[in-house]
Amino acid sequence: MRGNTNHLQILYFIAFIILGSLKGNATHIVGGELNYACLGDDQYEITLTIFRDCYNGNPNVWFDNPASVGIFDGENYDLLNELLLYLDESWNDTLVTVLSSDCFVVPPDVCVHTTTYKDTISLPYSPNGYILSYQRCCRNETINNIVNPIETGTTYDVYISSQALSNCNSNPTFQNWPPSYICLNNPIQYDHSAIDLDGDSIVYRLCAPLEGANLTNPLPQPPSPPPYQPISWMTPPYSIENMLNAFQGGVPLEIDPQSGMLSGTPNTIGQFVVGICVDEYRDDQLIGFTRRDFQYNVGVCSENTSAFAAPSQQCGNYQIDFENTSYSADDYLWYFDFPDNLSFSSTEKDPSALYPGPGSYMVALISQPQSSCPDTFFQEIILEPSGLTTNIQYEILQCGDENEIQFAAFINSTGSSVVEVLWTFNQSLTSTELNPVMNFPPLGILEVQLEVYADDGCIYSAEESLYLNPLEEQLDWDSLEVCFGESLYLNPEYNLGLDYSWTPQALFDDPNSPNPLMTPQEDVLVELLVTDANGCTA
Repeated sequence: MRGNTNHLQILYFIAFIILGSLKGNATHIVGGELNYACLGDDQYEITLTIFRDCYNGNPNVWFDNPASVGIFDGENYDLLNELLLYLDESWNDTLVTVLSSDCFVVPPDVCVHTTTYKDTISLPYSPNGYILSYQRCCRNETINNIVNPIETGTTYDVYISSQALSNCNSNPTFQNWPPSYICLNNPIQYDHSAIDLDGDSIVYRLCAPLEGANLTNPLPQPPSPPPYQPISWMTPPYSIENMLNAFQGGVPLEIDPQSGMLSGTPNTIGQFVVGICVDEYRDDQLIGFTRRDFQYNVGVCSENTSAFAAPSQQCGNYQIDFENTSYSADDYLWYFDFPDNLSFSSTEKDPSALYPGPGSYMVALISQPQSSCPDTFFQEIILEPSGLTTNIQYEILQCGDENEIQFAAFINSTGSSVVEVLWTFNQSLTSTELNPVMNFPPLGILEVQLEVYADDGCIYSAEESLYLNPLEEQLDWDSLEVCFGESLYLNPEYNLGLDYSWTPQALFDDPNSPNPLMTPQEDVLVELLVTDANGCTA
């Protein structure tokens, strides 16, 4: 039972695995997008935004300077021009993570660095339109959902149709960059909406990211011409329909085509490439599209969770031993009679509390009580006066290959009545008879548990261990030969669980030893009697 008071908050932190050591290659691309804005008179401002991994990526690979954007014919894909975008150091920065709660903690191994390139180019009207693209190698080696990511580059492209050119169109621009990390088994709800300054109709869809440059030519200038190939999904089970989840369960990513709201629930730890496209329509005709891809890190998101284990009801014993099962906490405050007696408290991790007598008590455990994000767990404990006592009695009726045993529940009642009894043998075989007769082979240890359910709601229990060992002593001889005047030990491989008695007694140094010394003076017949702990003999 968890408290609902306003001051109780939940602390989350992200515990990410270290996603592998990287080869000395240009592994750093996390995502990006390409945009254009019409300035009039056939002049277009081109904006390229690139995101690189500054934790898992190669630290020696910096942003391109210059970055090459190819201008291609929209139908026959001829290279028409190349726009070199030079790096402006004032436009690059490490992303500051915006957290939705003060109780979130940024993991130390997630780092995304971004920069933006801008320049202007003339794009005169063309009936074929244009395709603009930028290519780079490589993606992070640690990506889970694509084939051979260390050899897989990326292409960011945008299509400008002839209609878009004739109307001085600007393509939609995404408002926000998605979070770099998301929580395992926690639902995603993220707004990927874009703004279209021209008021065109835009439709969102999931799409495959594109392959790009490779390790042989990691920085092509100019980029290779279209058409561009989509990345190869690691199959099974990854695809456009399932970009995150390797296991059954979870919810595949979906994007609302009208709002751009991305949703889903990841169930696999790792790094994953995700692609989103925005199609731009005017008068019900497609005039362009914009593609972005990005990388999700899925990690284990844990809570500062307050919890403990204790009996909900205890009879005849007013001392409770508490087992603290809180998670991600190391500071605790217990109230054993909340809120009636706040001085009855403890700051130990696993305290014991001696209550003054029977009654109902509310126990509260606050984990991290001095932090801004504590968590509290409540449990009611009912202490009853002792109503009866019980123990186990038994008698072995028959020994041998099958041990027949009579069990008896000895119950002493001081006010409570027995409703039901439950016997459990070796945690599997059960009986509800008061005094059952059971048969067991000589299986070694027999664990017996008795639970007595009383009308006061209490459960009284007793336990006993029996040793049912095989009685036949496996001597490795039927007859022995010894020279006159010599001695020998008869049973060096004896069983510690048995008592021994050898006859004729006068022949042995100790006739009750499991391995007696014998000095025979003539041929003699020896007899051995063994007895186990239950009194069975053979």
